[in-house]
Amino acid sequence: MPPIRKPLEELAVDLLFETYGEHRYNRSPEAYERLCALIPPLKQAHHRVNQRLKELHDSGAFRERLICDYRGGDLVPLYRPYPTSISIQTIRNGLKANGFRAPRWSRRKP
Repeated sequence: MPPIRKPLEELAVDLLFETYGEHRYNRSPEAYERLCALIPPLKQAHHRVNQRLKELHDSGAFRERLICDYRGGDLVPLYRPYPTSISIQTIRNGLKANGFRAPRWSRRKP
């Protein structure tokens, strides 16, 4: 079963590629491979994403926008403001959920 993509993880991946002037939709397999090669180590990606997020907050781009956390079966959608920073784990999960990072090997518990 593929991992569930969350709105904050999607935002993190979009902001990462936005810092390179790229977008991640409607591309050929070769272009996706090139995008995977663009991704820096997680600490550098964390810095780039949070720097871009700060720029957008300072410019007022998120002033009247909210993130909707709605899943099937919820009675009421939950809205929250855009964060001022995104964690390394969120970026890692977003890259894994979107196929830009291979999951690390983990030992199975017996």
